[in-house]
Amino acid sequence: MSDLRKDLLRQMKAIREKMDPKLVERARLAALGKVPYDSDAAKEAVGHFLDAKRDGGAFRRKLEQALKAEGAALDLDDGEKTPPPVKPRRGGRMT
Repeated sequence: MSDLRKDLLRQMKAIREKMDPKLVERARLAALGKVPYDSDAAKEAVGHFLDAKRDGGAFRRKLEQALKAEGAALDLDDGEKTPPPVKPRRGGRMT
């Protein structure tokens, strides 16, 4: 009976070695009831949010200054992506 257990443990170890270490860590945290935090996805979401603002980068600069004051850095793209197209606004009253 112990041979089956050792064989199963070897198989599990081989599978884990083939998997992405970040994925294994997220699964371990999820099994413990903790919500894993994906920093890459969070950075991407914040970048999309900042790119969607139509203030000419003022909010991004304000955020960067606040983070520098706290000792952190904003390592997102500098907003050099092409901004989303501006939707045309209708003038006048709509009836």
